[in-house]
Amino acid sequence: MNEIIIEFDNKKRLKLVCLGVVFTVAALAFAYYIFFVAEKIRIAHGTMMLMLGCLGIYFIIVGLKSLFDKDRTGLILNSDGIHFKGIPLGKAIGLIKWNAVQSVSEGIAHRSPFVSLKLRNPEDHIQNLSSQLQQFVISNGIAVTADQLAVDFNELKSLIADYHQRYRQ
Repeated sequence: MNEIIIEFDNKKRLKLVCLGVVFTVAALAFAYYIFFVAEKIRIAHGTMMLMLGCLGIYFIIVGLKSLFDKDRTGLILNSDGIHFKGIPLGKAIGLIKWNAVQSVSEGIAHRSPFVSLKLRNPEDHIQNLSSQLQQFVISNGIAVTADQLAVDFNELKSLIADYHQRYRQ
C-alpha cells in the first residue's frame, strides 16, 4: 500500500507559541498599566486586558502541549483515504475515503491557502459533530492546510490531487 505520512513541523508550531507569549505579555502589561499606573482606573478595560492575558496563557499551554505531543502525525495519505489531524474538525471526522470525496479545490482564507475537500455524502461523516459544524462541512467541505505540517502548500496540494485522482474510483 502506497502511504505518505506528513508530520507536524515544530518550527511552525513554535512560532505560534511565541506569538502567544508576545500577546500575553502585551495584554498583561496593558492591564498592569490600567490598574496600577493610570490616573483613572477603568475597570472594564483592565478586566478585558486580564481576560485577554488569560486567553493568551491558555493558548501558550495548548501550544506547548501540542509541541511536545508524542503523536507527530499530521496528515496520512494512502489508498484508503485521507486523515488530517491539523484541526479539531479533521480529528473528529477521522479517515475520509477517496470515493467519498466529490472534488478537490483550492481556496484562501485570512491570507492562508488551503485545499478544500468537498464530500459526496457529508452526512455519513458528521454524525458526532455539533449542528453548526455539520452545516459548515455540508456547505464548505473540509479544509486541509499546510500551516502546521512539514511540507509547503504547493506540495500538499499536488499530493492530495494525485491521490484523489489515483484512488477515487
